[in-house]
Amino acid sequence: MEGSGLDGSGQSVAVIDAFASPTIAADVNEYSSRHGLPGLKPGQFSEVVAPGTFNHKESSTKDPQGWYGEETLDVEAVHTMAPGAKIVYVGAANSGQDLDAALNHVVDRQLARIVTNSYGFSSEFLPPGFIKPYNDTLVQAAAEGIGVYFSSGDDGDEIANLGVASVDWPASSPWVTAVGGTSLGVSESNGYVGETGWGTLNAPLAGNAWGTPVFQYGGGGGTSRLFAEPSYQQGVVGNDLATRWGTPGRVVPDVAMVGDPNTGMLVGQTQTFSTGAAYDEYRIGGTSLSSPLFAGMMALADQAAGAPHGFANPALYGTSAGAFRDIAGNPLSAALVRVDYVNGENAAAGTRTTLRTLNDTGTIKVRPGYDDVTGRGTPNGAGFFNALK
Repeated sequence: MEGSGLDGSGQSVAVIDAFASPTIAADVNEYSSRHGLPGLKPGQFSEVVAPGTFNHKESSTKDPQGWYGEETLDVEAVHTMAPGAKIVYVGAANSGQDLDAALNHVVDRQLARIVTNSYGFSSEFLPPGFIKPYNDTLVQAAAEGIGVYFSSGDDGDEIANLGVASVDWPASSPWVTAVGGTSLGVSESNGYVGETGWGTLNAPLAGNAWGTPVFQYGGGGGTSRLFAEPSYQQGVVGNDLATRWGTPGRVVPDVAMVGDPNTGMLVGQTQTFSTGAAYDEYRIGGTSLSSPLFAGMMALADQAAGAPHGFANPALYGTSAGAFRDIAGNPLSAALVRVDYVNGENAAAGTRTTLRTLNDTGTIKVRPGYDDVTGRGTPNGAGFFNALK
């Protein structure tokens, strides 16, 4: 992190996704060269993949190309935040239960002390057979001093999808550090302008007027129906949030980083276009960005402390408020007008103009102190590292 004297050296971060991009190392190095980052040194990046992981057809319903983009985002986000850290990419052979097996492999072999995951279920309404075995792995990770970080989800309170509010799983596990999303304002000189909770309404331009705005996406959050309030949240999380469903429960997220795709991060990837394959850079976001960014921050925090934090939630909740930017105290009042290619590549099929408003987060709300959109807030630079030493 610029100005901190920290780069993640001596630390290791595992990234878990499905499939494996055949161009990831070259893409990270090209991206780094274009943006003033050191390239990957020999031995700094490694892959753990099952046989056949690279060999999936484009027509696969499991969307390997989409997962290539996810992998690119995750790896480049970690490397950007902690360019000296080792990265172990663990690619599941599919986007189903093999993801569970991938995390279990990381924990069983202790491949890294920090693990970032940008996937999950859109609710906790799952059979116990889905929940308990995975949670057992998370308990084992905590016992072994491994910190597991999960995106909190990209659909806000999930009401638009489910008709009822729900947190995402596995982000709701009390043994996970759940990372929510913000919309981030940055000045032309790279200064911090402010943040809001990430929640976007989308209104299309129809003639000379904006159409009816509808919820598009936003950082996940809320109160668990399955897990009791963990001790580390007691006294920090408001009682009204913890008791949303009656008995005090686990509230999500724990922390946040930029997630809004409209204010997200530029990534570089070799993609297949109508004109052929080429390296290209594009803007992306989601809490799929927030989690690896925060994992990179924890690599710096571990370096600063001289020891791994492992399961970090007790430390994150035990720090002073100055370790975090309270998002309610750093308001960003803005909206965006976007003009996008209809086909996602060029203007051949025309363009689409939309108005994107910020901080429309539904039943979960940003407020002073802990909230169920951004948790304790976003790391406050050197104050964050000093608080965790």
